[in-house]
Formats: sequence, structure tokens, C-alpha cells
Amino acid sequence: MPDWILLLPIVFPPLGALGLALLSARVSERVRFWLAPVFLILEIALLLFNIAPGTHRLVISNWQAAGFTIALQMDGITQLLALTMFVPLIALWLIAPPRAPFGLWPILVVSAALLLASAATPVTIYVAWTLLDLALFVWRIAHNIQRDQANHGFMLGALAGLIFFGGTSLITTRPAEGALLIGLALWARLGLFPFHGLYPAQGKDRSEVWFARGIPLLAASSVWLHWDTTLNLPVTAPLIGVLAGVVFVITTLWLWREEQPARAIDFSAAYTFAFVPLALAFGGDAATAFGLWLALSAALAIAWFEIALRWRAENRNRWARLIWFAGIFSLASIPLTPAFLGRLGLLVALTEYSQWVMLALIGVTSLFIFAPLWNFGFTLKGTEERAPTRAEYAGLIVLALFTGTLALAPMMIAHALAPAVGDAAERALDRVIRTNDLIGVIIGAIILLAPVIASYILRNMPRGLHPASASWEARLARALELDWLEQVIANVGLQISAAARSSITIAEENPTVWILLMSLWIAIFIIIAR
Repeated sequence: MPDWILLLPIVFPPLGALGLALLSARVSERVRFWLAPVFLILEIALLLFNIAPGTHRLVISNWQAAGFTIALQMDGITQLLALTMFVPLIALWLIAPPRAPFGLWPILVVSAALLLASAATPVTIYVAWTLLDLALFVWRIAHNIQRDQANHGFMLGALAGLIFFGGTSLITTRPAEGALLIGLALWARLGLFPFHGLYPAQGKDRSEVWFARGIPLLAASSVWLHWDTTLNLPVTAPLIGVLAGVVFVITTLWLWREEQPARAIDFSAAYTFAFVPLALAFGGDAATAFGLWLALSAALAIAWFEIALRWRAENRNRWARLIWFAGIFSLASIPLTPAFLGRLGLLVALTEYSQWVMLALIGVTSLFIFAPLWNFGFTLKGTEERAPTRAEYAGLIVLALFTGTLALAPMMIAHALAPAVGDAAERALDRVIRTNDLIGVIIGAIILLAPVIASYILRNMPRGLHPASASWEARLARALELDWLEQVIANVGLQISAAARSSITIAEENPTVWILLMSLWIAIFIIIAR
């Protein structure tokens, strides 16, 4: 098959959404309800259509003189991550139709995320990166989703994109510094501390969190998982280890004082997605499989949590707690969840690298991450109770079947994706199942399972022993949110803009200033040329 077929799942969402909008006005409400699932099924079919005969790569533009090549690829990793973007959307739609989920702006977010996940060169990544930030910004403004934070998120994304572009420019001359900048930029793309303001925390509608976080995070994970093939550089392990440790501590502090389950989803997702780059840094020859399984499980945890909140919002008390607990299990990566081999394999790899401080940090922070989540689950109920409809049960079954397939057939899926992923999955089995390091596996299993069990016992531990205004934990958490730093930067920016306006006023009154300015730039260019 020609390589241009990879464009079909990328182009179809905006064109299909336009046709869906035109068709919705001409059909009954019952038919309109099923148009969205049909739309998503067609998108999934186009993704699956790219499986044969393997990886597709399409070069759109090749500027060899400057090294700027715009190319897209659709391999097994991209396909699986893209499928995980759309399957939960079917479940969310069947359970409770979101507010305008297939309007222009949400579809632009999805299309930009697919473009980023399919990017095959650094320049393509940067272009798709910018488009995704722009789509998220316009979507937030159009839907009135945290509009006061929209500018902040857009500026963070633009800053991270410039850091990434600067890092790629240094690859050939200074690879160590380039890899360091790229790692920092990709860390920001995951929306992790100190770039936690990149994505909106929540919208007016619960399902909007999937567009705001679930889909962009899967696209960012795809860039991480293609690090070696796209950038041909090793992951900067020391930087990632330090950043991951900081995220584990700070997200635990934030979640421990949080009282809203919707924001608890954001913090727990940040905690889990930090394991993806950590797995790529320390996973060795099994890093790709570890990172892929961890990314899938973290995204599915967001979907389960979102469905539990929608279940409560519609007063469907039946199964609400079990749905929330399914999110906890996916987050904890216990056996029979998609990331079990990934999380346990990462812990075993950390023991091989003698990263005892990181292992202890993971164990302690996991305990204090899961304890509040258990507490939220037991208090999750609506004011009334009604039986779910068949469509709502169908949405639940769709997500359960998808999660079960990823959990029970990880090796078969890995070998079906690509030979490289299959080889990485075999190396993962060598670390966890076919291993000679029994001590490492036992230590990893203890760090994996003990915090989950202990957190269930400690779920009712009081989390607010002091008034919020006087608690040092609350003051520290507020300081780490970096709102004060944003205010300082905004004030500096206002002063710079005022000075610039004053300069322009002077230049307008005295044309000699323009002549001096042009002379200065000419002198700078002459110096650079020499």
C-alpha cells in the first residue's frame, strides 16, 4: 500500500466532523446520537488500515541544504497510542454525550495531536507542537475553559517548543547539550512540574478533560517513545531522574491536600506520566515496551476516573466506586493491568542501576498518592440513584474490553506492532519473568504492591490537621504552584512593553533614531559574518 494512506486518519477528523455537523441538522435526535460513535469507528478503521504492510513514512518536504525535512510516519506505536485516543471517546459518548465534542475546536486539538504523534523529524515535531498549542489555546478561549490561564499555557508551550528547536539545532555540534535541552522540552510537553500549567486542569464538561489532557499526553508520549528513531540520541538519564523525583514529591504534596476529585485526576495523571521518561532513561533494551505500557495505563486511568465522575454527576450510583477503583488499579499498575510488566520491569531496572533513593521515593510517594484516591472512591456517590441505560453500559463495556485486551495480551500486541517493539517486549519478559535476578524482582514487587495495600489501610488518615492558612504544607504547596513567579514575569513583561512603547514614541518624533537602529543591526550582521 502507498505511504500516503497514513494521511487518512489525520485528515479524516476535520473533514468528517464537518460532514457530521451538516448531517446532524437533517436527522432525528436518536440517529444523531449514534453519528458520533460511527464517526469514531471510521477513524479507528482508518488507523487499523495502516497496519499493513507495516510502518508507513511520507516525506512531504525535504530541504537538504538547511536540514529541514517535514515527514510523517505511522508505525505500530503511533497506531496504538492513536487508538487509545479514540476508544475512550466512544465510551464517554455512550455514557454521557459531551457538550459539542465534535465541534471545530475539539477536532482541531485531536488533529494536531495526531500530527504530533505521527511526526518523524525534529522540524515536523516543532510544527505540530506549535499547532497543538495553538489549537488548545483557541479551544480554551472558544469554550471558556480557564480563559485566565489560557495565555499562560500557550506561552509555556511556545517556550518549550523553542527549547526543543534550540536543542535540535545543537545535535550535530554539541550533542550532549542538545539532548539536555530536548529532554527538558519533552518533559514540558508532558505538562509536568515546573511546566504543569501547560494544559487546562478541567473544563465545564467532565469529558473535556480527555481532550485537554488525555489526548495531548498520548501525543507527547509518542514523541518520547520515538526519541531514538527520530533524534538518534540517548535519553539524558541524570536529568530525567532528578525531574522525576521532584515531580513525585510535589504531586504527592498537592494531591494530599486536594479535596476535589476532578483535580485529583490531574495530579495522579502527572505522577504516572512521569514514569514514561523514567522508563526510557533506565529501561535499557526494554525501554520502549516499558514506556509504551506505562503511557497506555496512565491514559486509561484518566478515562476510568472521568467515567466515574460522569457516573456520579448523572446519579448512577451503581458501579461508581468500582469504576473509580478501576482507575486506581490502572494507575497502580497491579497485575492484570496494562502497565504491570512496565512498572515492575522499571523497578527491576532501577535495582540493577542501584537507584535505591529513587526506589524508596517511589514507594513512599505511591503510598501517599493512593491513600487519598481510595478515600475519594469511597465517598463517590450522587444524591439520587437510577439504573444506567443500555447505552451507558455499552460505553462501560467498550472501555473494559479495550483495557482487558491491553492487559491480557501485551506480548501479542507488541509483536503485532513492530519488530522493534516485540524485541523490547521480549527483553521486558527477560527482566520480569525469565530472570536470574530474583532479588530484584522481589524488591520491585514489594515496592509495587505494598504501597497499594498500605494506602487502602491508611485511606482515612486525616489530611488537614491544621487550618489551611496556617499549615506549612499548604503554604509550601501554594508556593510550588509558581503563581507568584508568573505574576513577577507578567510585571516584568508589562514594564518591558511600556519601555518599548516609549521607545517607539521617541522614534516617531525623531526619525534619526530609526537610522541609528538600522545602523546597529547592520553592524551586528557584519560582526556575525566575520
